[in-house]
Amino acid sequence: LNKSIEVVTDTLRVSISLNDGAIISSELLKYLKYFGSSDEKVKLLNNTKGSRYTALANIQSRELDAPTEYTSIKTKYFLGNNDELTVSIKGASAGLTEVIKSYTFTRNSHLVKVQQLVKNISNKKIEWRQYNTLSRGEETEGNVMLYTYTGAAYFDSEDKFNKIDFADIEDESFQKTVKTSWISMIQHYFFTAWLPSGKDADRKTIYTRLLSEDNKNSYQIGSVDNYITLSPGESRSFDSKLYVGPKVQAEITDLAPGLALTVDYGVLTFLAAPLFWILEKIHFIFGNWGWSIIMLTILIKIVFFKLSEASYKSMAKMKKLTPRMNALKERYGDDKKQFSEALMKIYKEEKVNPLGGCLPILIQIPVFIALYWVIIESVEMRHAPFIGWIEDLSSADPLYILPVLMGISMYAQQKLNPAPTDPMQAKIFLALPFIFTFLFATFPSGLVLYWVTNNILSIAQQYVINKR
Repeated sequence: LNKSIEVVTDTLRVSISLNDGAIISSELLKYLKYFGSSDEKVKLLNNTKGSRYTALANIQSRELDAPTEYTSIKTKYFLGNNDELTVSIKGASAGLTEVIKSYTFTRNSHLVKVQQLVKNISNKKIEWRQYNTLSRGEETEGNVMLYTYTGAAYFDSEDKFNKIDFADIEDESFQKTVKTSWISMIQHYFFTAWLPSGKDADRKTIYTRLLSEDNKNSYQIGSVDNYITLSPGESRSFDSKLYVGPKVQAEITDLAPGLALTVDYGVLTFLAAPLFWILEKIHFIFGNWGWSIIMLTILIKIVFFKLSEASYKSMAKMKKLTPRMNALKERYGDDKKQFSEALMKIYKEEKVNPLGGCLPILIQIPVFIALYWVIIESVEMRHAPFIGWIEDLSSADPLYILPVLMGISMYAQQKLNPAPTDPMQAKIFLALPFIFTFLFATFPSGLVLYWVTNNILSIAQQYVINKR
């Protein structure tokens, strides 16, 4: 029988199974599942058939089975006005070992401290060890347009942060002996992780396993400690910490080394992490993520001002040469070799580098992509309002105003640049603003806001240079 108890704090509502002490469901009380609808909260761990997602700290012995039945004084526990709440459940293994599992919850925190007190009440030596697992099914709620990582990950002092996606777990089981490590299951905005308890710098073994549940694949990442011998009458406490919550950097950074890496900016982390740091500082001043994105875009524009200027000057010169280029095209028709030679001659005479417009832009692209990941990955912007009709920067603009502005600004930018000499290219360029408008209509409005701001600043800069 699946009996459980419920614990409610200011941040979490969790269910703990009385079969093995696993945390079988967790609701994040401060995070709405859908914007503007307060009845359903984000659920990380859940006990739904076919898509179970559970976190378990348990014990294992060579001689005995771990308890499969625990007892609790109450079925419901509340944090109330206290700052801390400890809930204990008690089990026994074959009448030879007594186990008390204690879960400590803290106000304003998504961290649960788990202590397993194991007492040998037999008259012979028994070996026990602790193991921690996170098991879950496939991701079912990802956004098709925006790929974000869902899967397992671990960190250890030697290899640092590593992801193990579900396909890898299907292919082969992973095993590694580690020191100072943590294991986690990551998804967009939220994650669960078993963290080092602080006193155990002991070696552990991390492993993954493919399980089948209700004829569906279930993926597990676990860590297991070394065995400890308990003499008759001896007790031993095994400690661990479970984080089950949002990827809020202010909350997770100090919990364990490398934990902020669960905010997955990909290969551009070295650029994205400092960008987020600056964005957070700007937000501290403005108190609004929308205005913070605009200010950060302006700052980036200032940093790259000289580079952009070189690029736009080159484009302005190219635009000036467009009539001469068209005349050459008419004169040489299909003779590409002669056309190229004549074109190079003009470039030389006018001291124009045709690639001069590209290089400065290429240098800026990684910064743009890094900022894209910052806006996509930051849970801080989830359900965050900007102004008026934009009440949630992490979802699409409901009135499509920003995507349309994006398309118009893109078209205006094209008009300021030299037109492509190839008619096919010219047609493609003409279609791009429309294609991008439709594409951006599905993107988070925070991202489109950044893009529109950047385009408007670029247009202003280019217009001034063209006039000069």
